[in-house]
Amino acid sequence: MLTQLVHNGVLVPDPPAYHGLTLSLRGQTVRLTPRQEEMALAWARKLGTPYVEDRTFARNFLGDFSQELGLERPLRLDEVDFAPAARVVEEEKAARERLTQEERKARAAARKAVRESLREQYGYAVVNGERVELANFTVEPSSIFMGRGEHPLRGRWKAGAQQADVTLNLSPDAPRPAGDWAAIVWQPESLWVASWRDKLSGELKYVWLADTAPVKQSRDASKFDKAHELEAQIEVVRAQIQQDLADPQPRKRMLATACYLIDALCLRVGDEKDPDEADTVGATTLRPEHLTLHPDGMGEFRFLGKDSVLWHKKIPLPQAVWTNLDELRRSARPSRASRDGKPHPTRDKPQLFPDIGSQHVNAYLGRIMPGLTAKVFRTHHATMTVRESLAAAGVAAKDPDFRKWEAVSEANLRAAELCNHYKQAPKNWKSSRSQFQERVARAEARVKAARQEVKALEEALAGLRQEARKAREAASGKKGASVAVRYEKKIALARRKVETARERLQRAMLAHGALRAQSAIAGRKRTWNLQTSLKSYIDPRIYHRWGVSVGYDVLARYYPKTLQRRFSWAREEDPQAGAGGDAEPGAPAEG
Repeated sequence: MLTQLVHNGVLVPDPPAYHGLTLSLRGQTVRLTPRQEEMALAWARKLGTPYVEDRTFARNFLGDFSQELGLERPLRLDEVDFAPAARVVEEEKAARERLTQEERKARAAARKAVRESLREQYGYAVVNGERVELANFTVEPSSIFMGRGEHPLRGRWKAGAQQADVTLNLSPDAPRPAGDWAAIVWQPESLWVASWRDKLSGELKYVWLADTAPVKQSRDASKFDKAHELEAQIEVVRAQIQQDLADPQPRKRMLATACYLIDALCLRVGDEKDPDEADTVGATTLRPEHLTLHPDGMGEFRFLGKDSVLWHKKIPLPQAVWTNLDELRRSARPSRASRDGKPHPTRDKPQLFPDIGSQHVNAYLGRIMPGLTAKVFRTHHATMTVRESLAAAGVAAKDPDFRKWEAVSEANLRAAELCNHYKQAPKNWKSSRSQFQERVARAEARVKAARQEVKALEEALAGLRQEARKAREAASGKKGASVAVRYEKKIALARRKVETARERLQRAMLAHGALRAQSAIAGRKRTWNLQTSLKSYIDPRIYHRWGVSVGYDVLARYYPKTLQRRFSWAREEDPQAGAGGDAEPGAPAEG
């Protein structure tokens, strides 16, 4: 709970410079207004990309552009000539390319100075007497909405908010920032400093306190504490769900079935979408077409989850769950929920769990364990997966650092797979993979050469010792002593060469092992987003404590800089880090 929140509002970007462009529209020359020109230039910057080849993207943009132009009938691409806008974009690009290295540096320095000045003015707040950073302090400017996957709104014009759209959250003792703000409120239970409604989606957007703010770090720790509390109560929770699967009340059976799927499949709860949102679903918005019940008791689930990522999993189902899903599939109907009474592309389709949403699921779970919500299951499952993976890795303090990095990466990868944080493989994957393989091959060659060098030097040392022994046997008296001294020096020098070569071999082997580890992990993670689970679902204390036990500072050597700051509280319970170091996040220390 906040007792004080003081800040200077947020930065609303100025509109771009106006060029006074004219375009040819259906054979008519039209001088564009500043807003129309901004839209035309945004489209011109997309020319040459796959976006303009996307019919939905183009149709949506041209619809909004036509509306801004006051046209009753939307333009087609062949009815508008964007060449003048494209020339402006090309001229801007050419001007940047003509800059000398000194001019580029000067511009970069000037931009940095402006950013720092704005950050000083807008990037901080006083929270409960302490000055803390804001996560962001700039309102999103106008742009073309890109969307993810097959989002139906892709290509629409997303108008940026103005000061008159923005509500500020300020404590009563805070001075009122100058400006024409929509409203000033005091919500001490909230961690946002400003909010506005997105003019395209209608969703609320926020400027938040930074993750390094003590009050946010405290909430982070509480979230992971709740996941550990679930670990202690998991059997009790599952037993209650199991019991309610056979409850006489159909609604309780429905809730228990939805919660079983959330637990077993690590699903998001899946509140219903607005009409303009992509047709993505979660546990409570599953429809009959997303489910196949096999006669052998297996349940197969196939649907698009958040960000249009495909979920396709097949699991064995308890008889009660299989029976309930079969009944729900047969009796599926559209939801009664309606926000405005208008047709809805997903709500009007038959639902397995009609009229059940996150509030119902969380209320049901909260009655079993206070504070339990659907999201806690994902946090619990990801965190426990990491803990089990680290324990199974068999890594010890004496092992090289790349083995420790590999164990950490493997655990993170398993959590990402569990949560289905899928991503498209990078377009340059094949070329980067080939380059990596070349690096591994060169490392193997260095190991081979180092082994040969060690072998040759060891053989030379053995030969020198044998030669010295024969020389001593052949000599006598003072001459024999002199020979012994001479050979001792030669043998000592040869021994140092062997030791140096062995050290080079050891370094080469470690470097080779590190590259092989990186290559193996890179090959598996190319289609998985590891940052989402690391940021939101894995308790960093699990990694930190394991790292302390094996002498490897996971927070410093694996987490990105932003997450190191966010999870700095994870050290408090055991501030003694393991190995320390300044290796890049995700890169094992070599040698």
